[in-house]
Formats: sequence, C-alpha cells, structure tokens
Amino acid sequence: MESAQQRRDRRRAEKRQAIRVAAVKIALDEGVEAATVEAISVAADISPRTFFNYFASKEEALVMEPIWHPEELVDLLARRPADEPAFQSLKAVMRAFAVRSQRIWADMEPFMELRRRHPELAAKARAADETKIMDTVFEAVRGRPGVTSRIHARLLIIASFGAAISSIQEATAGGGSVEELIDEAFTLLENGL
Repeated sequence: MESAQQRRDRRRAEKRQAIRVAAVKIALDEGVEAATVEAISVAADISPRTFFNYFASKEEALVMEPIWHPEELVDLLARRPADEPAFQSLKAVMRAFAVRSQRIWADMEPFMELRRRHPELAAKARAADETKIMDTVFEAVRGRPGVTSRIHARLLIIASFGAAISSIQEATAGGGSVEELIDEAFTLLENGL
C-alpha cells in the first residue's frame, strides 16, 4: 500500500509528465515557437505559476525525462554478487533496464520525434545526462571483477546500453521478447559480434 508521501510523489510525477506531454504535442503540431509557457499551461489545464513549480523553462518541459537515473543503476550493480564478473553483472542490470524501459517505450515516441525534428532541444540535456551516467556508473563498473582498465569499464558500459536499447527497439518492433533479445545481444558482444 502506498504511503502518503509515495502517493504525493506519484501524483507529482504524473502531473509533470502530463505537462511534458502537452508541451510536446504543441511543439509537434504547431512548432516549437508555439509551445510557450502560456500555451503549455492552457493545454495542461494549469496556471503558468504552476508550470514553474515543475519546470524552469519550456525547453526543460520539451526534453524527455531519463528512463533511469544513474543512482538506480549503481544500486542494481551493488546488489549483484561481489565476485560476479562485470560483464555478467551488466547483463543482469541491463535486463532489468530493458524490461522496465520497454513498457514505456511507446509513450516516448512523441519525445523521440521532437528530438529528431529539433535535436538542439535535447543536445545539452542529453550530454549532461550521458556524462552523469558515465561518471556515476563508471566507478561501480571499474571495481567489478574482470575489468582490466578504465577504457575497458567505459566500453562495457557503452556496449551494455547499446545492447539494451537495441533489444528494446527490436522487441517493440515485434522481434521477440526483450529478455531473449538481451541474452542474444550479450552473447553477440561476448563473442566479439
């Protein structure tokens, strides 16, 4: 059963997502310049003041929220057996990432379309997110058994995310279960592609 705080957090996250969806719809239908704070507020049935309780700017509302936060990934890695090789640990973590992400992948399509049309909106946020993920996850992976160098740790992280995203995309396109595709992707990586 949800606590009062969990319920408030869930409702806040739902409201934040509803505002984002309204902003992206306006930007896709009418253009980014039409997605003003006022227009977004009207579409989301909130006041501009309420908008600023959730976002600092319209640009922030137009960028997709990360599916996972680096701290969650580090926590999942920390839960893996201490003597488990990094590759196996990352495979298990990416399986959890892919299963969770696949459920919301379709909801992300409008955000991805906006990103395709206006890459400048997401470039700065994406770069900051990728750096934060790499910096946070790097040390957790670097300390795992089987990691031979700093570059090895970085390549393991990048390849693992690539395998997970590819598996999600393939599963969404009807190519099989995401779990089976993760297994296949990691087998390909392990065998040198």
